[in-house]
Amino acid sequence: MSDSAPSQAPYGIDPLHCEVPGLARWRTPLATAVFVVVLGSALAGWLGGGPPDVTEYRAPKAKATLEYEPVLRSGNWFETVLNVTPAHDAADLVIAVDQPLWRGMSIDTLTPDAESVEATDGRYAHHFGKVKAGETFRMKFDGQIQPRALRTLSGSIRIEDGDRPLLSIPLNVTVLP
Repeated sequence: MSDSAPSQAPYGIDPLHCEVPGLARWRTPLATAVFVVVLGSALAGWLGGGPPDVTEYRAPKAKATLEYEPVLRSGNWFETVLNVTPAHDAADLVIAVDQPLWRGMSIDTLTPDAESVEATDGRYAHHFGKVKAGETFRMKFDGQIQPRALRTLSGSIRIEDGDRPLLSIPLNVTVLP
């Protein structure tokens, strides 16, 4: 076979297979743009897994710091830390979480253990007993988001002294598939 012989397409390859469609030249730039947007969103933390938000809440009766991830991926583990400092002695520090906020979640660890827990009136109320004024109570809970579709979980975490409200923290968590 010489170099000057005309090349013949392999068996099964017809001339129509060699034609380039009109929009074919946009495939590579479009694929690159989609890849960059998805990768950039993930690196920016818009798709979950970013650093936790730390927010401080103040009221005359107490102050609290909440550390949580506002965007979670379905199936992933998460950690939330709540620090509460009452302004006056609390006879029975109660941390109540709205039930819709923990819908579709399994809470695996809650530290420290509560003296008692109630699930009434659409909330989970954890009773921790006495906490002195100015003393910081630290609560940590870990869990896992159960696989479901895209949704936003909304509710509040209320801090009380028995039946007396001290502070309410509104909370929204976005769950991505």
